[in-house]
Amino acid sequence: MSNARRHGSTINGTNTTASASTTGANTPAAASIPGTTTPVPPSTTDDATTTLIRNTLVPTSALQRPLDATLPALTSFPDIDKELYAFIALILRQFVQGWYTRIADDDVADRAFVYEVVHVIAHVTRSLEERLRKAELEMLLLDDVPLVLDAHLRDFRLARQKVGTAYASGRSFEEMFHALQPHPAFPPPKHGRDGVEQSPSADDVERKFLAVLSKGVLAVLLPSEDLGSATERTLLRSLLADVVLWKTIDKLSEPFMVHEIISKVIEKSLKDDPSAVIEPEAILSQPAPDSSPKPATMIDSARSFIMSVMSFCSLMQAGVVFLISFARSTPPSTHPVGKPPNPPNSSLLTIALFPTAARLLNLPARQPWLMSTIELLALPLVSLPPGSLIDRLLSHFFHKYIMTSQFACSVLALSRQTLFPNNGPMAEPRIYPSETEKRAILKRVYGNILRVVPMRVRKQVLGDDALQGLEELLSPFENKFANKHLLYFLFDMVIVKVLPELAYKTPEELKMWRLGEDETGVMTM
Repeated sequence: MSNARRHGSTINGTNTTASASTTGANTPAAASIPGTTTPVPPSTTDDATTTLIRNTLVPTSALQRPLDATLPALTSFPDIDKELYAFIALILRQFVQGWYTRIADDDVADRAFVYEVVHVIAHVTRSLEERLRKAELEMLLLDDVPLVLDAHLRDFRLARQKVGTAYASGRSFEEMFHALQPHPAFPPPKHGRDGVEQSPSADDVERKFLAVLSKGVLAVLLPSEDLGSATERTLLRSLLADVVLWKTIDKLSEPFMVHEIISKVIEKSLKDDPSAVIEPEAILSQPAPDSSPKPATMIDSARSFIMSVMSFCSLMQAGVVFLISFARSTPPSTHPVGKPPNPPNSSLLTIALFPTAARLLNLPARQPWLMSTIELLALPLVSLPPGSLIDRLLSHFFHKYIMTSQFACSVLALSRQTLFPNNGPMAEPRIYPSETEKRAILKRVYGNILRVVPMRVRKQVLGDDALQGLEELLSPFENKFANKHLLYFLFDMVIVKVLPELAYKTPEELKMWRLGEDETGVMTM
């Protein structure tokens, strides 16, 4: 592995060290080497995570130095770097050090090899961060991702309705769902006597898809000097495809894992004890707040009159604007793939997040009049001044609470604890739960969701029977085969948004272009 990257290597004709250093104010982005100090505040506590990182990633000669003076910066945010270091340490400790120790038979050489691997990964993460900064993450997370989820909800419920009917012709749910959402990572499932049977090559097809995808990602993000090494490409491709993607997708597609993640997110937001007992029946049996009528005062009467006048004026305004916009409207678009993506700088009020949330709650089927009313009232807000105010407010809250390093660290920490409990091995993060334990996990997530849904709107959100509404809410994620489809479609969409080269070139073509970029100069898309 070349030392050139430590002094700022290039990718696609740009200096990644220089470009990454400009993305964060007063934060390091270039890789560090032993003996140099980056302007990152040193860690104040040598906790278990820091100990894990130090014992796995730091060379023997630099064990007494601060981490920020030894390891290369992975991003422009030191707190995110620490979580990423922990992830990398756990992966390399389990899937690299085990076999390399038998080859090197030397702790110093083992640590030096891991240290070189970390430098290559640092180059990839900094290049990826630079691309993420250029992508429209706001529309990606609020519009593109909900569109994929909306398609999953629609096709899951449609396939479930058709199973057992003449339309299905004896086909199973998995076969029906795969026909609605075919993906190259999965061969068509077969229906045997004892249920659904995947063909013997199903896992092989999925692994080959991930291998090709990983090869393309590395062909774009790896530095040129490392891309020319077949050994490095093979090692990193194996880590990315077989360890990170394969195992992560397989675990996250388990229905009980989805339930546990939802529970952990709610409990973390409510700052609850994870070991506390949560009973949905007890929450539902809580008395409703006192809603007995109270004698109205003169102030209450005046307030009610003013609110009635304002509501009437708003309704009149909405009606006038609706008529004008309807008169000026153009014929509906016949986009070949359904709803076209929102153009850049489009209003956040038109994003797919809101209709997807309504479909998740099954509101169009349970309360179609409510959805029609909301759509009618929201129509004038798209073009009127109140709409732009709400648009800026939504954008402000998104960047304040979502697009922050604290939120990213919380997601990484939760993911690490889910995949590597107590910084343990990933191969057996927990004993596969029994049916009784699965029901307990499902019961807990029911209780957690009930705690965050206000009692006053519980009937409108979940229906007359809250438990039945919760079952319908989580039912689109109860099948591992369908969950895998959702994860792969989400991953494909994010990859194409961040690495658009993969939509035009094969991995081999990208590698040849990268290695011969001095002669060609540009890439045709």
